[in-house]
Amino acid sequence: RSSGINAEYGGAVSHILILLRNLGPVDQPLICSHNSYLLVVAPARLLIMSQWTSVCTHAHTDYGLSSTAKIVNYAVNGNPARPCVHVAMVTKDSVGLPNVTRLRELARKYPAACSVVVYDANDEDDMGRKVKEISEKSGDSGVNLVYTCPDWCEEEPQSQLEDLTEETLTRTFHHNCVVPVILCKLFYPALQRAAHANPGQKLNRRRGAIVHMISEAGSLGDHFTNTRGHMYAYSASLAAMIMSMKTMSYEFNKRKDDILAFAVITDTPHVARQQDGVAGSYDVIKTRDLISEVVHAAGEEAHGKCLYFKDGRDVSY
Repeated sequence: RSSGINAEYGGAVSHILILLRNLGPVDQPLICSHNSYLLVVAPARLLIMSQWTSVCTHAHTDYGLSSTAKIVNYAVNGNPARPCVHVAMVTKDSVGLPNVTRLRELARKYPAACSVVVYDANDEDDMGRKVKEISEKSGDSGVNLVYTCPDWCEEEPQSQLEDLTEETLTRTFHHNCVVPVILCKLFYPALQRAAHANPGQKLNRRRGAIVHMISEAGSLGDHFTNTRGHMYAYSASLAAMIMSMKTMSYEFNKRKDDILAFAVITDTPHVARQQDGVAGSYDVIKTRDLISEVVHAAGEEAHGKCLYFKDGRDVSY
């Protein structure tokens, strides 16, 4: 009632609760009435929706940490009828970084909403074991959202051909393209379960989706000046990741998997810090919120596309 709870309303509720106590366990929804008041009663199993699970495969990066914090905040303060669980995956090599320390603090504070999983980015078997554990915990609901944000950029000079080494090229491609693609492959069955568990829904992040957050340094088009991206290994590996996303979208269409795949093109935090000369001087929070708005609004029309983080427009690669 708009007037709020009053004595008459409280008396009606008390009367109905006594009635329910005499009825015993409620297996089906009931409509009870008393003095013109109606109360719909349903067992909890009918009110609780299936669990929504999201995974960030590179939570140790700046965008990974920031996005994890936003999702965990939603999980804690969002719709209680649909439990939200977020898994922050970090590489073994990143365990000592401040970002991982913050992630573990989040997990300790909100254990029901967040967990941190460490994986060896150089061992596919280890990645497989960790993904299997996450997938099994998601149950029949599957994993609804997998998002990657690779940002491996070595400090060695990469802007001149004579400075390049095979080791730098190989490591950068491995971390920025090979590892994200392998993790998507491993999560594929769980994403299929999530998509099939929500038949009839349009493609979106809440059904089943893979989202790649990719720096504009990998751009092949003329949409960006790319002044921060003239680095052979970094730029080339991210461009390859974009092509991998496009291939996933084609395959999902062919298989009629109902899994959404797209990329959000961001600024370049790693190089921005070097250019600005001050660690963290770029506005990662503002960028994260812009990315979040683009991801939330993305639907079927985003499939296989690259959306610019500032306004969600499709940018050609």
